[in-house]
Amino acid sequence: MITYVDSSALIAWFHPDDEFAAVVTQWVRGTVTEFLWNPILRLEVRHNLRKLRSPYATTAWNALRAAERSRLRFGRDQLRAIIDDADELSAKHAGSSPAGTLDYFHVAAALRQRAEAFATCDKLHAELATTANLPHVKLFGAS
Repeated sequence: MITYVDSSALIAWFHPDDEFAAVVTQWVRGTVTEFLWNPILRLEVRHNLRKLRSPYATTAWNALRAAERSRLRFGRDQLRAIIDDADELSAKHAGSSPAGTLDYFHVAAALRQRAEAFATCDKLHAELATTANLPHVKLFGAS
């Protein structure tokens, strides 16, 4: 299944000490064939991994680097188009959803890249993805 996994779930997959690591890893092993990837998601994940100060920080970084060479697939869509889509999504739902700016970006990217599923550990993100009619939304936990 081609899946858009936001940074919260990717961090959990890469970082074995994350509170959602076990459940995310199990789900990825049984469900996901490819992850959709884009420059903003890449920047967000890399930044958050660099901030880790745990014994598993190097493990998480190495897992990301390995995934960048194998399982993470850049979409063919231009970043500008995703940003425009996020702006349109915000115009429709900002008044009724407390989701943040990057949440709108990630949901718009998943829609534009025709993701078969959207995975997150963030409740607001999952609610926005459901509201936007993504086909399958997987919420691992509320943040």
